[in-house]
Amino acid sequence: MEEVGREILEGVMNHDALSIAYLVVSLLVVIMAIVALVMKILIAVRYWKANKMPISSHMTGAEAARFVLDRDGLTHIKVKKAGVIRGVLFGNYYNVFTKTIYLRSILFKIDDKKSVTATALAVQKAGLAKLCEQGDRATLLRNRLSVIGIFGPFLFLPVILLSVVIDLFLMKTSGVFTMIGMALGGLLLIAGFIVTMLNIPVEKKANELALEMIREYGLANESEMAVMKKVFDTYIISYICDFILEVLRVIQWVLEILIKVRGGSKS
Repeated sequence: MEEVGREILEGVMNHDALSIAYLVVSLLVVIMAIVALVMKILIAVRYWKANKMPISSHMTGAEAARFVLDRDGLTHIKVKKAGVIRGVLFGNYYNVFTKTIYLRSILFKIDDKKSVTATALAVQKAGLAKLCEQGDRATLLRNRLSVIGIFGPFLFLPVILLSVVIDLFLMKTSGVFTMIGMALGGLLLIAGFIVTMLNIPVEKKANELALEMIREYGLANESEMAVMKKVFDTYIISYICDFILEVLRVIQWVLEILIKVRGGSKS
């Protein structure tokens, strides 16, 4: 990695197109990461505000999810509280393997809250469960790969750094493990990219289905649904930002591979 960094710096000074492209993409990654963070903060603000607004149906999040599931004949889908660790890592989510909806019960709790946020997100997860039960391929694939999508981007750098350490201090090889680490890191990035790409259409479909069910079953009035739509729209914008960030990361990884290969061929 140190050699790659040195070559990139020298390439920029020599006006090398590949090195300049890598530098530009790296800068865009930083900018987009900041934008994505801002959107997540906006989600938290809207989530929190709507979670303080009482819901006219007087149902808790768990009751709303259970109600729409039962009305749609999905009585086998379970609704449970998410523990501390599960809530922090996954938030409110539907587990396609255990056929269980987990709702936050501590941080940003909605399981026993009678609020606009609680109804909106609980029914949205019920919508995801319904799509999975209907065999929607994109929803099933996204949910099955969701763990990789969450942890993949975070494991990218540790995998590469570990391979560099093995190369430099244990094996003392000529970059073999570094290349293996970059390949594994790339696979994690690609898996995360696929999940992020699927997030947009899958979540959009679940949002629309949730609003339909909420209106059909009279779980909220029109003003409450307008607030719900704003919360849903913020999530979609955040997913778009995450998608752009993942695209840039994949491009950055490809450029790094090309620079590494070029450096190896020169030597």
